[in-house]
Amino acid sequence: MSNEAQTYVATLAVGDITAKYVLSRLADRADERFSCFPSVALLAAEAEKSERVIQRALKRLREMKLISDKERNRPDGSTTSSRYFLHGPWDRYAGTGVPFPTITTPKQKRAEQWAEPPREGSFREGTAAAEALAGKTAPSAPPATAPDPDPQHAQAADAPAPARAHGADQGGAAAPAAKEPSPKKPKARVRMSREQAAAMAAVEAAWPAELAGLLPKYRPDVIRDTVLDALAHGRTADQLVARVQRRWSTHGYADALLAHDGKGIGSPVGVAVALVRPPAECPDPMCEDGVLLPLESACVRCEQRRLDHRADRRNRQVPSPREDRPRGWTCENPDCRKPGRGATPKDGLCGECRQEVEAAAARLSEELAADEAERQRAAEAASWLQVLEDAHAERLEREEAIRAEAEREHLRETEAAESRRIREKLLREHPELAQYAQA
Repeated sequence: MSNEAQTYVATLAVGDITAKYVLSRLADRADERFSCFPSVALLAAEAEKSERVIQRALKRLREMKLISDKERNRPDGSTTSSRYFLHGPWDRYAGTGVPFPTITTPKQKRAEQWAEPPREGSFREGTAAAEALAGKTAPSAPPATAPDPDPQHAQAADAPAPARAHGADQGGAAAPAAKEPSPKKPKARVRMSREQAAAMAAVEAAWPAELAGLLPKYRPDVIRDTVLDALAHGRTADQLVARVQRRWSTHGYADALLAHDGKGIGSPVGVAVALVRPPAECPDPMCEDGVLLPLESACVRCEQRRLDHRADRRNRQVPSPREDRPRGWTCENPDCRKPGRGATPKDGLCGECRQEVEAAAARLSEELAADEAERQRAAEAASWLQVLEDAHAERLEREEAIRAEAEREHLRETEAAESRRIREKLLREHPELAQYAQA
């Protein structure tokens, strides 16, 4: 891998996105000689294009003198992938000394724009400079009035001139000065560090799918500020992700979506903030929803506050429940029977039992899939054994037929030889029979 080649290829102006991608893949594999030898099939698979498209891209790069290639042959004479050499500043641009065309980045464009002096137009119409250039005379000052012996009028005369020069009517009453609209303050931009941006991305990726579908496409500022506040309290991105996943079930948001007659989630942004924000009840900064980090021991302050709250509820006079007041619900799992708040979920189970049921269903489906795969392997093995047995039986039958045919042929040859021997013996013993034998 050559960082120099990769950095240089990124600045080239190729004019073809496929050709530039192929060139970048070659630069990624370049060795100390700025060469590599990937196959066309591999480049096509990485670019998700056909091999013909990759061949056209390589042809374009050769025509632009950006690469050169050599064919390679194996010792047995067969061909293998070509070796590609990249050209650039390291070889004086293929020996030509003429640099290849490069792209212009937005930063370069801004530098070019800032290098130009600003262009000034004419004065805005109606201003003093515009009227002076147009040859108009300035308006004459209003005539001075005689002093009024009335002290109230004298105080009015001492008022600033702009406050009454434009608002006086024929009756002498001054109109109130027009209030200039205050300029709107620009929205402050928060620049996050690289670690904060990574933590923000991790938290946004941890939103449950149901909540992520309800959140707006843009990132609300309140969510960003809440995540940054949680990071400032000493939490890491992994701890915030665990906090979101834990509170989604323990705070009842998952049950609210599954309830028959529940209202669901009214404010998705508010739920997202509640999943991330630091706990405000406990003053201990290391308390995480009743558990102290990093030892994960129970928080004594939270437990004491919980006991005090229960004691206060017992001491207070609780009004008698009305008939129309919702009485809550109980988990339908006979081993759990945990009481729940709010509307009854569709399946009638609490969050923990629901997770156990989903995990058991997942395990059952995996076991069924494994059993089905084992049955298929056994069936394939049995069919393969049957094929082998049939082939073996056929081979035995063929060998038995060949052996029987050989025995019959041997018997025929033996009988013919015996017949010739008997005939020759008879001719030796009885030569007079030769004429009959020839006949």
